[in-house]
Amino acid sequence: MQESSYKKSSDSLNNEMPAHTGRIRKGFVMAAGRGVRFRSYSKIIPKSMLLVDGEPLIVRNARLLDAAFDLDVLYIVVGYKSDMIRDSFNSIEGLNCRIEFIKILDHQISRGLLAGYAAIVPYVEPDELFISVLGDEYYEGVDHANFAKFIQSSPDFSACCGVKRYIFPEEYFGNYSVDFHEKGAVVKILIEKPSEISSPYFGLGIIAAKRRLAELAKESLDKSIPVNFIELINDLPKEGLGHILGYEFHGGYVNINTRTDVFKLMRFQREARWNDFAVDVIIPAWNEAESIAYVVKDFLPVCRQVIVMDNNSADGTARIAREAGAVVYSEALCGYGDAIKKGLDRSDADILIVIEADGTFRGEDAEKLLMYLKNADAVIGTRTYWQYIEYGANMPLLQRFGNRLFGTIITLLWWNRRSRFTDVGCTFRCIWRESYQKIANRLIGKGPEFSPEMIIELLNTWQRVIEIPVPYHARIMGRSKFSKGFISLAKTALKMLRLIIFKRWKEWMENLRAIIGL
Repeated sequence: MQESSYKKSSDSLNNEMPAHTGRIRKGFVMAAGRGVRFRSYSKIIPKSMLLVDGEPLIVRNARLLDAAFDLDVLYIVVGYKSDMIRDSFNSIEGLNCRIEFIKILDHQISRGLLAGYAAIVPYVEPDELFISVLGDEYYEGVDHANFAKFIQSSPDFSACCGVKRYIFPEEYFGNYSVDFHEKGAVVKILIEKPSEISSPYFGLGIIAAKRRLAELAKESLDKSIPVNFIELINDLPKEGLGHILGYEFHGGYVNINTRTDVFKLMRFQREARWNDFAVDVIIPAWNEAESIAYVVKDFLPVCRQVIVMDNNSADGTARIAREAGAVVYSEALCGYGDAIKKGLDRSDADILIVIEADGTFRGEDAEKLLMYLKNADAVIGTRTYWQYIEYGANMPLLQRFGNRLFGTIITLLWWNRRSRFTDVGCTFRCIWRESYQKIANRLIGKGPEFSPEMIIELLNTWQRVIEIPVPYHARIMGRSKFSKGFISLAKTALKMLRLIIFKRWKEWMENLRAIIGL
């Protein structure tokens, strides 16, 4: 794994703790912005509402502040999609502090942190020290308690910023730079997004400050003075309010600015728990007695269990699969898609892999998909790379052309999802169970059209889908149920095309109704 700011720093700033100044009673979580660089994903969900371990990021930040500082009250500063953020706190448990909300006016949201800090002035007493954090930053949580002790034990200061050593330059340039003097005193906090590297540290969004910082923000906002919020922090010592201090954070940190940052965070979390994730393999099967045992035994070493969804096969498929070690469900199924969906629904594994029962995919290639799944919601195989198609594999020119055609259609129709597809019919794919649950109720396909539909609904729910080439082997035995001739191929193609058009039209209509307020 590449090093990043998530890695704990080995070199430490000298964070000494002189005389006590008192407890901070009020905290503020800034979550009013629209997330311009996060568009168009932010049209669906604010950055601060991204789920981390099943909980919105903003709720996580609230918990960390409350636990570390023993707050009396925590204010959530909201603006864009404020109702969604408010709802996330309705059922929150385990907080000792009181939660209140501060709403920023719509026309001020574009002013960013300036508007956020200006809004808190009435809630802070003169010279009172408060703690604030950005709702869309991820902190591992190992530093907050020591940060609180440092603040409460430091001499009089105007502001204290969390800082971190950068590993890669983009971490430094994507935040604000911090120059240290001795014992944690900050010489200068440069403007946000510096163009040159002047120190080993960049600043974080967690800041303790006196009320004067909020007053400066309000004065600038009222006068419509174009000023960067970070510049206001530089002005505090000039007013005789004390030094600006810095405290070095060592734990994991990710600044969520873009969609890429989200998956960077996901990869960090998933890699830390990778060996704990359960993996199930789902196999739809209908009269596959000749090959099913080989396939089950091939995939058992790479998963917790193999689930075979048997469509009441008459050739002993269920018995043979069970004897090979699979968990088998035999029932009347409506088709290939119905079998896959019911298999996915029956699994409680963290990761779900879907394959064919004919041996065209191999267990040794599962690791390739799983590697990419660490920073994606789903990984889809593609069989369109000549080098990966084994001699004798059932991949005629017409089928290969159709796969590319429908992949191109989906890519173009869902262009703003920034995904690219060349083989929407490939069964070999893996998906996180939580990602599947987001689309489970949206899936209606019963036959081979289920394959592109699954991709489409992942795109409709703004999830990240990656396509990678996978080896495609010759069928072990038996005959394909969907591509055994031109007529069968044509029927499959028509089903796929009809579903693609329907799904695209349906989403357009839903967007139109949302726009006109129906």
